[in-house]
Order: sequence, then C-alpha cells, then structure tokens
Amino acid sequence: MWYLLSLLLVAICAAQTTDGGRGELPGMRKDIFDQMKDAKNKGPTGQTAKRPECPKSDQLSPFRAFCIVQGQIYVKINDTEEKCRRIVSIGGANASALFEASRTCGAVGEWKRRVAEELSAVYFVGGWEEWPKSDGEPVEIEFEDGNVSVPITPENYEVIKECWARGCGCEQAANPKMKAILISLLAICVFGIGSDGVKLVWEKFFGTKKDKEKKEKKEKKEKKEKKEKKSKKGDDEVTGDESTETKSEKDDGDDGKSSKETDGEGKDETDEKDEKDETKESKDEEVDR
Repeated sequence: MWYLLSLLLVAICAAQTTDGGRGELPGMRKDIFDQMKDAKNKGPTGQTAKRPECPKSDQLSPFRAFCIVQGQIYVKINDTEEKCRRIVSIGGANASALFEASRTCGAVGEWKRRVAEELSAVYFVGGWEEWPKSDGEPVEIEFEDGNVSVPITPENYEVIKECWARGCGCEQAANPKMKAILISLLAICVFGIGSDGVKLVWEKFFGTKKDKEKKEKKEKKEKKEKKEKKSKKGDDEVTGDESTETKSEKDDGDDGKSSKETDGEGKDETDEKDEKDETKESKDEEVDR
C-alpha cells in the first residue's frame, strides 16, 4: 500500500512544472526552463523529410520531338511536321500540373528530364489514369488547333531521350537573342586569338619598339666599352715606349761614363811612358858628357 502511494507521489511531482504551470497560460512569458521543456517534448528539429523516389518509367513516348521553353511544352508527333506545336494537355493533364507532379519525387534538379523521359511515372505520381497501359495504345493529346490520339512506342522514347535536352530541332528552343549573344562571344574570342597570334608573329620577325630601343642601347654600350678599351690600350703602349726610352738613355749614360773612364786610364798610361822615355834620354845625355 505504502509502495503504491510513493509511486503516485513521485509521478505527481514529476508532472509538476517549475512555475506551477503558469507558463502554459495564454500571454504568459516562458523562461529558459519552459523553452528547454518544449524542445524536449517536440523532439529533434531541423530534419527535412527525404524526397521519395519516383516510380519506374515504362520507357514509352508518343512524341518524335520534345522541348520545354518558358514553362510550355512543344512537341512533334511525327517526322513530317515542320514545326513543333504547343501542348495544351496530355491525357487531361496540362503542362503546369505535370511540372508540379514531377517536382514531388526524385532528384530536385531533374524534374524536366522526368517530364520528357519518364512521362508515365509523372502520371502515376500525379494520380492521373489516362496513360496507356502497354506499347501501341494511344493517348489523347490536346493542341491549340485540336485533339489527336497518338500511340506510345519505345522508338519514340529513344529519340526523345537523345534529343530533348538540345530541343530536338524545335524552333522555339532556338533562342535568337541567345544565339546572337553566343555568336558575338565567339567572334570576340576569334578576334582576340587572331590579334594575339598576329602580334606574336610580328614580334618574332620584326620585334617591338622596346626591343629595338633595347638593342640600340646595347649596341651603344658595347661601342662605348670597346672605345674605352682601345684608348686604355693606347695609353699603356705610350707608357711602355717612354719607359723604354728612359732605359735606353740610362744605358747610354752608363756607356759614356765607362768610355770616359777608359780614356782616362789610357791617358795616364801614355803619360807614364813619356816620363820614362824622358828620364832615359836625360841619363843617356849625362853619359855622353
């Protein structure tokens, strides 16, 4: 008994809020504890629901050409048609309804591809029942000028799968403004590449004004250096001749001095001989006396 009363008391205390339930009243301001409690009761937030996968397509199509331009569908139902015609509805579903149904499943950025290639899957997602059940059965297509029943075939599916992204040759997909812009950009690119090529060829064979000025400066510098070297070499030769002359004069002076000394010695010897002769003659004269 006491055990049951204790459990009941604990349950009542756990259910009691921190402010006595006043935060739940209209107009009452909630504090941080009330916000934490609300977040706990709501569970994890910020999780987006995963998009469901689209059902598989039957890979059948009633069209020979298909394009989507500015929210409208343009098609050809045979190869003999010259122009693509705008569709009002396919089996009771208009273009806007098909686009909305295609956006409810599969990858987000592929809704146009699903309308073009997987039309049967889009019909299933949208809840329409007018799509044929098998190959060769017709589907009702409403154009601006009337209704036509066209059979669905795998050959048409293969054609649409290959060409719908490029417009399948429909003139509505050939935007003249965009075409003019692309042609202008192409012309600018060609002109730019051509001018750069001509410029490179010209610079290679004839050089630029800066290259010519640089070459002239280089030639002037080389001439100046050559002239300075030549003048320096001439000064060295003159200095060498002067030193040679000085050396020759010095040698000549030494030779003159040596000849003078030699002459002086020869003169002394002659004088001594003359004195000896005179002495001998005076002695002979005395003997004769």
